[in-house]
Amino acid sequence: MAAVVLNKVGKKYPNGFHAIPSIDLDIKDGEFIVLVGPSGCGKSTLLRMVAGLETISDGELSINGTRMNEREPAERDIAMVFQSYALYPHMSVAGNMGYGLKNRGVDKEVIEQKVNDVAAMLDLSHLLDRKPKQLSGGQRQRVAMGRAMVRDPQVFLFDEPLSNLDAKLRVQMRVEIRQLQRKLGTTTLYVTHDQVEAMTLADRLVVLNQGHAEQVGSPLDLYERPATPFVAAFIGSPAMNLFSAHLQQNKLILGQNESIMLECDHSFEGQVVWGIRPEHLEVTETEGDFKMRVKAVESLGAETLIYGAIEGVNEEVVLRLSGPHQPEINSNIELNAPQDKWHLFDANTQQRL
Repeated sequence: MAAVVLNKVGKKYPNGFHAIPSIDLDIKDGEFIVLVGPSGCGKSTLLRMVAGLETISDGELSINGTRMNEREPAERDIAMVFQSYALYPHMSVAGNMGYGLKNRGVDKEVIEQKVNDVAAMLDLSHLLDRKPKQLSGGQRQRVAMGRAMVRDPQVFLFDEPLSNLDAKLRVQMRVEIRQLQRKLGTTTLYVTHDQVEAMTLADRLVVLNQGHAEQVGSPLDLYERPATPFVAAFIGSPAMNLFSAHLQQNKLILGQNESIMLECDHSFEGQVVWGIRPEHLEVTETEGDFKMRVKAVESLGAETLIYGAIEGVNEEVVLRLSGPHQPEINSNIELNAPQDKWHLFDANTQQRL
């Protein structure tokens, strides 16, 4: 186990492109950190710099207080699990899991014991003699994890390990990965583009946006108090409703020709981004804060998502209700937006008010 510290770490390519301008991150011993963000935001590049597969252009990476910038991947005592599994097709499960230890010259008996112990932990004992082509996707991913675990590394690195699995198996593997990490207590850095995966796995989330750490915090912190509209839109499924608006004389004004005006006790005046989560909008039988015209309905059994439009407002709105509901398309729903559930951001700085 180890603490991992990134101090102003950056990545600049020869063509001048800054994939990672500068990131500071202090990962505690045994912590599970998830890097999340859209495609191209730099999360895999950052992971590969920690692994030693990409050079670090600026700043310093240290593991347990030792500078790692110039160390080869094999000298960093880390283990990486890839999206593609990267198993040797000609080797058995046992051979794949023990390959790294064999390369290090570890005794055959020790390798066999470690492989058997980890295989039992991952429910792979009955598959040790099989080849990768005889395994399901979930079993192959377990083998890839087992290969990392037998080395007993200081740090685990996961690069979108579940993206090739079907939805049901992803849920199962998420639970297994989290349980294993808690049991082993190994410091873990995990990359995903799936924000549900990120929310369920992380001790702390790092939301990346164009190579910058937009916000770092617990999943609940980021959900309840997103620092910017980018984080607000990225964390939560479905995403937060966000609207261009302005605050003036204790009123929130939305839409063309000031079509919606809501009372507000905020002292800020000027252009803002106003947000409210789909589950925080309240349906009312009387006249509400505004009226939504129903455009589409997704009935999911335990909940219903209703997509609609507000007259005079450019942005669409999503309403989330528990249980089954089936409003008619083009019907109107009166909605209230409780002020204690609002999220307000300065439109110029993009920072939370």
